[in-house]
Amino acid sequence: MAAKGDGGGEGCRVIPFAALHDEGTGRRFPGNTIKTSKYTLLSFLPLNLLEQLRKAANTYFLLISLLMLLGRRSGLFTTSVDAITTLGPLILMMSASALLAAMDDHRRHQADVRTNSQQARAIRMGGKHGVYLDTVTWADITVGDILVVKGEEDLPADLVPLASSGADGVCYVSTANLDGETNLKIKSAAAAVQSMLCTDGDGGDVRADAPPLLNQAVEGLSTLRATVEAEAPTKSIHAFNGTLLLQSGQATPGGEGEAKRYPLCADQLLLRGTQLKNTAWCFGVVVYTGRETRMAKNSSKTPMKLANLEHVVNRAMLIVLGTQAILSLLSDVMYCATKESFEKYWYLFPSGSGKTSILLPDWIGYWFTFFILYCNLMPISLYAAMEVCNFAQAYFIKSDLGMYDEEQDCPATVRSTNLCHELGQVSYVFSDKTGTLTQNVMELKRISVAGRIFGEVSENRGFTGAEALAAARRESRASGEAADAFLEVLAVSHTVMVTEDQFGTVKYEAESPDEGALVEAARDLGWDFRSRTNQGLVVETARDDSRGTETLQYTVLAVNAFTSARKRMSVVVRSPAGEILVLVKGADNVMLERAATLHPHVEAHLAEFAQEGLRTLVLGRRRIDAAEFADWHAEYERAQSAMQDREALLSAAAERLEAQLEILGATGIEDKLQVGVAETIVRLRGAGVKLWVLTGDKLETARNIGYSTKVLSDEMEVMILDIGSGAGGGTAAVDAEELRAELVGMAAIADGAISEGREVALMVTGSSLEQVSELGLGGPFLEVATRCKVVIACRVSPLQKAWMVRLVRTGISPTPVTLSIGDGANDVPMIQEAQVGVGISGREGRQAVNAADFAIAQFRFLQRLLLVHGRLNYRRMCKFILYSFWKNAVLTLLLFYYTFISGFSGTSMFDGMVWTSFNVILFFPIIATGVFDRDVDDKQAVQFPKLYENGRLGLDLNMVKMTEMLLSALVHSLIIFLITNLVFFDIDTVHANNYYAFGTSVFTWLVFAMNYRVVFVTSTINWVFAAAVASSFFLYFLFLVVYCRTQWLSPWMYNVDIHMIQEPLFWVGIVAVPALAIMVDSFKAYLLLEFLPDRRGLVLERVSLREADEIQPVLDKPSAAESESSHADLGVSSGRGASLQSCPEEENVAASGSGESAQEAPLPAGPSSASSWRRRFAGPSGAGGVLRSS
Repeated sequence: MAAKGDGGGEGCRVIPFAALHDEGTGRRFPGNTIKTSKYTLLSFLPLNLLEQLRKAANTYFLLISLLMLLGRRSGLFTTSVDAITTLGPLILMMSASALLAAMDDHRRHQADVRTNSQQARAIRMGGKHGVYLDTVTWADITVGDILVVKGEEDLPADLVPLASSGADGVCYVSTANLDGETNLKIKSAAAAVQSMLCTDGDGGDVRADAPPLLNQAVEGLSTLRATVEAEAPTKSIHAFNGTLLLQSGQATPGGEGEAKRYPLCADQLLLRGTQLKNTAWCFGVVVYTGRETRMAKNSSKTPMKLANLEHVVNRAMLIVLGTQAILSLLSDVMYCATKESFEKYWYLFPSGSGKTSILLPDWIGYWFTFFILYCNLMPISLYAAMEVCNFAQAYFIKSDLGMYDEEQDCPATVRSTNLCHELGQVSYVFSDKTGTLTQNVMELKRISVAGRIFGEVSENRGFTGAEALAAARRESRASGEAADAFLEVLAVSHTVMVTEDQFGTVKYEAESPDEGALVEAARDLGWDFRSRTNQGLVVETARDDSRGTETLQYTVLAVNAFTSARKRMSVVVRSPAGEILVLVKGADNVMLERAATLHPHVEAHLAEFAQEGLRTLVLGRRRIDAAEFADWHAEYERAQSAMQDREALLSAAAERLEAQLEILGATGIEDKLQVGVAETIVRLRGAGVKLWVLTGDKLETARNIGYSTKVLSDEMEVMILDIGSGAGGGTAAVDAEELRAELVGMAAIADGAISEGREVALMVTGSSLEQVSELGLGGPFLEVATRCKVVIACRVSPLQKAWMVRLVRTGISPTPVTLSIGDGANDVPMIQEAQVGVGISGREGRQAVNAADFAIAQFRFLQRLLLVHGRLNYRRMCKFILYSFWKNAVLTLLLFYYTFISGFSGTSMFDGMVWTSFNVILFFPIIATGVFDRDVDDKQAVQFPKLYENGRLGLDLNMVKMTEMLLSALVHSLIIFLITNLVFFDIDTVHANNYYAFGTSVFTWLVFAMNYRVVFVTSTINWVFAAAVASSFFLYFLFLVVYCRTQWLSPWMYNVDIHMIQEPLFWVGIVAVPALAIMVDSFKAYLLLEFLPDRRGLVLERVSLREADEIQPVLDKPSAAESESSHADLGVSSGRGASLQSCPEEENVAASGSGESAQEAPLPAGPSSASSWRRRFAGPSGAGGVLRSS
């Protein structure tokens, strides 16, 4: 039989197997080889080169190198700079990057080989017994093969299971590698094939009390005539549409015999990458291989995220490029204007008469000459050095024991090293609730049955209303029937499976923690779910003491699965009494609108449960007769067999049945808060970070969780947008103008509250967001939301979560840095949408972790991730970037000044190789600053969250800072050039060494000035930093000694170092340049500290003053209250420090890692003193150092 469509997977495919197996089937579809590597031996060089040239700086320096070659070789224009001075370092850095890429790809190649060479067992037709077992590699598996998989083995391809060792063909798989979910998934073999293969010779079961035998099942394949029709390959791991055709009798001349069709769904698809669990064996037919498997379809690359600082650097490079062009133009104009005055210098115009030997016109050619001369204005080592800093910063995050969770044995992880400094600039945090703010440990606490509430929310584990419910059941027959009907839904309407662990303990395997909690609660209340078969399930009930235990068998006729769109699930069963029941449970808003009658007491109880922060569900049922069921079941079977739009058809069929429900009651499930959530939220709000909580809970539940987590406070003005909800919780159409007017009114309310000094919060429902999106009112909504400190969105879908993140990113200017944090698969869209994604290693698996840029075990670690690591990394990277541009600007400006005394000839002040060494020699000191620098210790960073504002507002690196940097470079370059002119005012060009000694002397002063500057801007002076500075000087002097002794490399530099150090004036410059630079920088720092102190300066001054006070004798002891508020331990060397109150909510929040108060004393109001601050600290490397202000 042929596939419909081509082998590439266009359209539906038909796969004959077993007795109908066609060897040509597999050749029409892709092989099972998986390739994750990027390169081959032939493609590596061009592809990697293309990737590296996508970086603007690499392309720029390659073009500059080509211009240098043209200037040296073509005669179009002249240049004194050799191409090797730029091309050499560029090739070195690009080679290092290429080497790293090759090593990474080699590891991918090795992983591919290991994966593709794994062995599998395939069942082949033929041989003495009609079938035999063949061992094949994963790469040799083709569509149509039948594979045998045993327990704890990985699935090598996507299979439709035909039989398994489990009762009725049930098997279990772990999908943790695919979707991150830790709970086992229940799959089942096609019932018709399972019953055909797993029978004895007489057509009966193998044994009534034992699973079928593998050998016997395999032998039955020789007579099995079957075909699978499967949908085209898709990405969906939770959906599958297929049909199994079983042929009976012999094939006719014109056809293939009579065939019976059986629908296949996601329960009958085992996916590659999953692992068989709690099942001895199963075998199935391969339907998708290689790149068409669900795993391969979902293995798209994580979106590349460019850090905010990288955007700033790119814009800064454009400014630098423009500055370089302007300097070149100025020099070109000066050359053309003064050319005649330099005609007498034969070495400038060898041909005489002011004529140059270049082919281009002077005004064009010399512009290129000067453009090349000033090319070092762009720091060539910037990207490479940034990668080094990012790698080190990521290491410190991963090694931080303060973010290590012992219970889960889970440290913090980093998947996107280039975003480490982005953590210091977050303005908006989008957080899931369940499993992120809460523990995702569900317990049934309260229920509403027959108009009464049972159970209380307490610290005691489990449901506390069991005795009261039992007493109510005995009060009257009506009460007992109502309670039993309620518990019947809990015990029967689910997809839970019963398993046993290795010790024989019975446990439930549930698809969600909520469902498992409900079934366990029903068991404790007397309705014990015992087992499940393909045909039904068994429940034991203990109705009362007199009747004892009764076993009830329910026949499952249909299951309407839960989806995020439906927000409910139902089962259709035939009860032991023969009634056909539709048992439904779901979210209150969708259940109440499908109720036959209104139930005010249920709605009141739901509101009460929500007030207590409980997750609510409503339970209902409906009795239907056989005729209605038969009519509905025919529609249901047609939907199950449909190859197109199956999910929509099944949803429509379920909608028809789940109507006119009898509401039986409601449940309230508690999901406890994680430790430290309230404190973390208060700290983040104190840092000015806005928190948006996006949850699937109902409005009242979300509101109460908000107060318990300190997201909301009593002083806040809380606004509610619930304009899209209709009667019973459904969605009602809303006029655009009506919604716009509502939003305008909310904006006015927010403005009024803010003017009164109160904070504002907004609560919005998913139905309202749907209306906002559909009516195109995202802008007005955002105007309201941005006025609020907190936004809580409830009843939102995963796509709505991502939409809200996108709305903030695209609707606010300048674009704020957003962070999304969650723990489940439903959080992946918003995690990938935000600039920074953080995954929580929770109970819902690792899919959020796998999609995130960073991963932590608990929400409370977020404050350390942002306030400590994020802030430090941001400040470090800003210092590093500014210094990198600054030092190159100083060098380039010196070359610019030199053109004024060199006849605007385009001659470089420095020898080419000496010039090339500039970035290499000065590489290590600033790297040490970018890795180890810290201005405050960890405890101060957490206790004073206002310190985070510099990064959030982008105050440490922006266009103002870049302009200030250029002005500073201008001043320092003038200092060096001034001293140069004073020292070398009478340079004698007759002596061969003088010109090169002059340039090398100035370069040496430049190295001293650059290293002094890096010491000045660095707050932490530890042994690593000291070693880096020392290595910079050592490398420079070693380079000079070797270069000036190797005559064949540069004859004109021979012994220049000796000539240089013999000049007394050289030593004058060694002292004068740094000394004058220190004076200028210190004066500037004093003025800023005295008249424009930032918050960091005020904090450090308070710490310094407190330390000084403790040294002096204390004559008058302060009161206990004053002592407590002003002497909070900050962990400095003296053991004492100061605290600052950054936000009023912190008064009752315990400080992180200690039991002391997080209260902070007020900041000094007036100008700060310029006292010096020095103290010891232990940096992340474990080495002590000196902490200074800068």
